[in-house]
Amino acid sequence: MPASSRSASKKLVDLDTALSVVKDGMTLGIGGWIFHGQPMALVRGLIRKGVRDLTLVPSPGSVAPDMLIGAGCVKTTACVFISFEHLGLAPNFRRAAQSGAVKVLEMDGPGIAGGLRAGACDLPYGLIPDLGTDLPKVNPEGYCKARVQEGGRPLLEVPAIKPDVVFLHGQQADEDGNVQYFGAGYFDLLMAQAARHVICSVDRIVPSSTVRQSARLTKIPSAFVDAIVVAPFGAHPGGSPGLYAQDEQHLKAYVAASRDQVAFNAYLTQHAHGGEDAYRDRIGAKALAGLTAGGTA
Repeated sequence: MPASSRSASKKLVDLDTALSVVKDGMTLGIGGWIFHGQPMALVRGLIRKGVRDLTLVPSPGSVAPDMLIGAGCVKTTACVFISFEHLGLAPNFRRAAQSGAVKVLEMDGPGIAGGLRAGACDLPYGLIPDLGTDLPKVNPEGYCKARVQEGGRPLLEVPAIKPDVVFLHGQQADEDGNVQYFGAGYFDLLMAQAARHVICSVDRIVPSSTVRQSARLTKIPSAFVDAIVVAPFGAHPGGSPGLYAQDEQHLKAYVAASRDQVAFNAYLTQHAHGGEDAYRDRIGAKALAGLTAGGTA
């Protein structure tokens, strides 16, 4: 086997090996969008690992950042929002924010995107339009008036975001680490470009020939990927676009179980601490099959 092939194949690793790079106090980016493409297998694995004092930078998300916060892994989060949309607020995030257990740096979409672009370009800060919000007052660490103002629109500076590690979830990849998405890529590519280390979970591995035949689906090229973890239903209870829908019943149960810390700890014992095989067994093959593309969400 050529040396280049040996190097590429090393990107396909087990969950524990992939997560071994995540240490206390790191900055962790989380990809996906609300209930879609949430890297839940990686999140559950990180909770089992017991990492603490993370600075969390999630895309607009739901269960992934909320679970990490509820498990006590997070010290600070810079976020646009963490919400369960029609199912209500994110219980663990809300409780931690209200109590001060987690420091919340309020951001908006342009701020996150501008910070990630600056990180990807190895610049100290990014420039974004000043949309007239109160964010410079609410989060002076994240927004300030730009030192250079050119053109007709006022500008703000946002500091570069360079996560130590980013968790992403795609639908499939080859052993070389080319990750394909059947739906939108969200902020995932920006996160991969800005991060120092990128871990992608995927529902399945496919031959490189399959990737080449549908090259347009490759949203995260191998050059940006450090580790690939095969995790069937690895976005559950969120959905993996084109493969399975979000599990509304489980998400409702999660929100109910997050009503207080004692109940949530019991949820983690049942659903996070036993490993991914045990997790899928607990959810049940019939329930998972009902979520697959063409099934009932």
